[in-house]
Amino acid sequence: MNQDLSMILSLRRVLESAEEGMGISQSMVRELGVASPPGSSAARMLLLGFPLTKALRPLIQGKSEEASILASLIVSVPRSSASLVGKNGEALAMTLERWVEARESTRQEHQVMTFRSLLTSGVLGAVTSMTASLGPVVGNLGFTGSTPASNPSAMLAAAAAMTAIGSGMLGYFMSGRRFYLNVATAIAVFATVSYLVSPLASFASAGLWGVK
Repeated sequence: MNQDLSMILSLRRVLESAEEGMGISQSMVRELGVASPPGSSAARMLLLGFPLTKALRPLIQGKSEEASILASLIVSVPRSSASLVGKNGEALAMTLERWVEARESTRQEHQVMTFRSLLTSGVLGAVTSMTASLGPVVGNLGFTGSTPASNPSAMLAAAAAMTAIGSGMLGYFMSGRRFYLNVATAIAVFATVSYLVSPLASFASAGLWGVK
């Protein structure tokens, strides 16, 4: 589970306990003792007798804005009605929980799309490399009469450039600034396939010339 979501769930249970009349410090120790490291630290400080304002300072000043909002709300309990704060805070916690879940779902979908774009870049590199490596062999067959011999090196260079451009555009669309990963994947697969297919292309060329 996402760390921010886990913390929000723990703070939500604290607010539920406050609404039911349980002591805030007792509920905090029970719920945050098994939470993330900031939550465990807050529970430890409460057990040592530190006030809520100091014990929850790491959560209030933490990176999670959602957890900071709930922690600030809990700190305000001693100055207001615990049951009222717990009732209103529970509704707020549910809203923040849905927000974090939606954000986490979006992040996971983006990771899946990024991974798929890397696979697509790899397939692109393999296909273009295979085509560029065996293209001269097919061109030298001369099915349509006399045809000029293809330059394998020039064809590989052009295919590699097209692969880099295509994978770069795909990566920029899917990953933004991390498009270089798509380019690196496509070129690596292109070079690997070219190395593996080159002996086959040379053998085929030699065989064809031998037949002629």
